[in-house]
Amino acid sequence: MKRDYYEALGVSKNSSLDEIKKAYRKLAMQYHPDQNPGNKEAEELFKEAAEAYSVLSDAEKRRNYDQFGHAGMGGGGFQFDPSQFADFQDLFGGDLFGNLFGGLFGDVFGNRRRYHDGRERGSDLQIELKISFKDSVFGVEEKEVEIPRLEACSSCHGSGCASGTHPTVCPQCNGAGQIAMRQGFLQMAVPCPRCQGKRKVILSPCSDCQGGGRLQKKAKVRFRIPPGIDHGQRLRLPGEGMGGQGGGGNGDLYIAFIVEKDSLYKRDGSDLHRVLDVPWPLLVLGGNICVDTLYGKETLRISPGTQGNQRMKIANAGVPKLKGSGRGDLFLHISVNVPKKLTDEQEACVKQLLATMLPEDDDIKDENGGFFSKLLGNDKSNKKKKKR
Repeated sequence: MKRDYYEALGVSKNSSLDEIKKAYRKLAMQYHPDQNPGNKEAEELFKEAAEAYSVLSDAEKRRNYDQFGHAGMGGGGFQFDPSQFADFQDLFGGDLFGNLFGGLFGDVFGNRRRYHDGRERGSDLQIELKISFKDSVFGVEEKEVEIPRLEACSSCHGSGCASGTHPTVCPQCNGAGQIAMRQGFLQMAVPCPRCQGKRKVILSPCSDCQGGGRLQKKAKVRFRIPPGIDHGQRLRLPGEGMGGQGGGGNGDLYIAFIVEKDSLYKRDGSDLHRVLDVPWPLLVLGGNICVDTLYGKETLRISPGTQGNQRMKIANAGVPKLKGSGRGDLFLHISVNVPKKLTDEQEACVKQLLATMLPEDDDIKDENGGFFSKLLGNDKSNKKKKKR
């Protein structure tokens, strides 16, 4: 499962563009291939950070991602070219060396700013949920799903330590969380490999979670599906994602909805469209017809001479609006309903009507010699007899 872009950069969903850029620069320096030759894990983390930054640094892409998640990014995927970041000067521009020691690394080696306090927020999760068309329209008051997730260990309460023990200061970085690394003239700070940047290590791990602070469990999550949810939209459930570590909060759970297609209705935003078969005599003469909608029966007035493919509207018979109040409309696309079989009485009436509508010299016949050819043949023979 692809990680959340905000999580990949280590920023919050409310972070500014400058904060996102700063987080990306830090990760790019940390995992750049030149700094980690042959390290496949570092290369993947570098690519992940680049992909996340390419989306979150673009206002339109970020809006789509916030609303639809990874599903809103399209199917093409992120195209990464390692050669474009082959040189740090190309990546960070001319301000690299001006900020290198006075900014990020000045905090580490000078003031020793505290980057980690042992707490770690849990990851966000996203699952896909298939629902019926009617459930998407009317919503569901209580829906339950079962998801596998990591939860805080009940024995150590998420600390990862055995009973009666506590984490100790990392002996390799002396609690700084980072160590200095030099490559040529360039000196960099990277997370401590011993404590993974957490500043502390666990010497006596919990026997249940083996020091991880979390255990894999299957959790049942209950939630409400709001009326009007559409295909591809997401519902955020705060705190229902992965459990945090060291007292860190839980991540969020996102439900991405897949709405099944309906055989009768097609949805366009909050409006609905459907085809309505109307007997052709009613289209000719006009009158009332009863129409089934999602909310009950409605009487529709057909004007005399209504044509096929004409569109009519029933107001407020569409889908509830997620934002605001009210519903959309139902649009009916008129289709002429021509019967395949007629009773003798109906056939006689149609013959009489057709005879009054055809000119005397009309020679229309169907290829199969069926109903209309017989009708016209009889009518013309009668007309010839009258002329004699």
